[in-house]
Amino acid sequence: MTLAELFRHRDRFIGCIAIGRVAHRRPGEKLRIGPHETVLGDDDCAAFDALAETLLHHAGGTISITAQGFDYPSLARCPALADDGRCALHLQGKPLTCEVVPLDPLVPDRLQHLVLAERAQSAVYLGSACIQEGERDDAALLVSRGHLVDAQARDVLMRRRRALEQERFIWTQAVFEALRADLFDSPAALARIPPGGFMTISLVPALLTVAEASARSRELCIDYIDSQIALIEHSIAQALARRRLDDRPVTQQLRGFATAYRHARARLVNAAMAEPGMRNLSGRPEIESYLSNTHH
Repeated sequence: MTLAELFRHRDRFIGCIAIGRVAHRRPGEKLRIGPHETVLGDDDCAAFDALAETLLHHAGGTISITAQGFDYPSLARCPALADDGRCALHLQGKPLTCEVVPLDPLVPDRLQHLVLAERAQSAVYLGSACIQEGERDDAALLVSRGHLVDAQARDVLMRRRRALEQERFIWTQAVFEALRADLFDSPAALARIPPGGFMTISLVPALLTVAEASARSRELCIDYIDSQIALIEHSIAQALARRRLDDRPVTQQLRGFATAYRHARARLVNAAMAEPGMRNLSGRPEIESYLSNTHH
C-alpha cells in the first residue's frame, strides 16, 4: 500500500514498513516457472535496472522500501474482506496494489507472462484456477507474445509504478538514508532480511519524515498515530481472546509498534508546542494534500 492509502484506511489497516532485498538480474540468467523459461538478454536486464533506478534503492544490493498493511497471519484474510467474501473497499479507495494484481510493477512488461505463470501456480495451490493460458470468450487476455494487450492492465501497472515513484520522493528515500548506517551498510544487519522476503518495522520513520513538511502534516501524523494505537489495542485484545500460540510473536511486534507510536506522538506534540508560531504555516503543501488524500 502507499502511505496515503494507509492514512485513508487508518481504522482498518495496521501500517508498517516492509524492507526487502530484490535480486539483481544479469544477462544469460534463466527464469523458469513451470514449463515457461526465459533467458534474460541485455534489454531485459536494462529494463529491470531502469525500474530499480526509479522505484528502488541501492546499498549492498537492491532494496525495496514500501508501506504495508500488517495483521495476524493466523487470520488468513484481508482486513477489508467483507462477510460475503467481497472487498469492502472496492468503491471506497481500494488500494492500487490490489488493482494491479496479478501483475508485478517491479517486473518489465515483456516478462509479465512469467509473473502470471507463477501466480497461476499459487492460485491452483489455493484452490482457484483464475489465471489460465490461452484465449477465452469469457475472460480478458492480459499478455500475448511478450506484450500487455489489456489496456486496463497497462494503465493500472503504470499508475502503480507512478505511485511507488511518488512514495520514493515523499518518504522512502529519506527513510533509506536514515537507516543506511545501521542497516543497509552493515552486511550482518542486511543478512537479517531473507532473500526474496522482507522484514517489517514500525511505520514511525516514515511518519517522522513527512511530519517535518509542515505543522499541518504533523497534525495529520498525530491523528494517524492515535487511530493506529486504538486499532492495535483492539487487534491484540482479539488475539488474546483467540489464545493461539502462533499469534504471540505478532502480538509482541504489535506491542512494539504501539510503544514506538507513543514515543513518536510525544516527540511530535513537543515539536508543535515548541513552534506555536508555525501552526498556520505550510512548508510543503503537496505532502499535506498527499496525506489527506486530496491529491490527483
